[in-house]
Amino acid sequence: MIDRYSLINTNSISEFLVDKSTVLKSLYNAHPTLELPIIDINKKKLVNTLWGSNPLLSNNKSLAKRLINLDISKIKKSNILLSQFKFDRCLIPCDGFYFWKKINKKEKIPFYFSFQKDKLMYCAGIKEKYEDLSGNSFYYYTFLTTQSDQKWRKYTNYSPMVFDPRYFDIWFDKRSNFNKILSFMSPFRFSDFNNYSISPYFEKKTLYDKTIIEAKENLNQYGNYSLFD
Repeated sequence: MIDRYSLINTNSISEFLVDKSTVLKSLYNAHPTLELPIIDINKKKLVNTLWGSNPLLSNNKSLAKRLINLDISKIKKSNILLSQFKFDRCLIPCDGFYFWKKINKKEKIPFYFSFQKDKLMYCAGIKEKYEDLSGNSFYYYTFLTTQSDQKWRKYTNYSPMVFDPRYFDIWFDKRSNFNKILSFMSPFRFSDFNNYSISPYFEKKTLYDKTIIEAKENLNQYGNYSLFD
């Protein structure tokens, strides 16, 4: 599951800024319940949107997977999701992901995957609206994912769907249907990343703390050196 990523090369998305004078900070630890920049299909600009939920509703509890990642195979089976994809799809700019490598049933090691094919990748997502009985509402987004191939399986069972940025005109065209856009999407490829192990305490780092991507040698979730890697 995709539940943590980076957006370090922020200069690469300056064309999508509402105000060109805005300076975007590099984001090293993007995770659910934060307001993060996504490219809105309606405005064709960057908008800060909550990932999955807001902190008040989540109350430090684990969010349902559906709020963070949505299997793209479910879209065709739901008229509601097809409508959301048509009118509220979004692009999530990223340049790195964090995963735990499964060593055995009791041990895992954290890894950072740095995207090397280009400056950024654009993951496909859907923006949704939450509204409670009192009329309070907010928008949140979720990644569109698919089952991982064998190379990713030790790290994640689901991979994000990436849109080819050469065809932004097709993505932003409201006349483009799901099948047409799907032909320009694919799961991220293992060979497009460099990867290395990092501190097992990376999840405690702040959004702007660049020390999170510093390499650490084979430390498991307990902070001990792994004997199995």
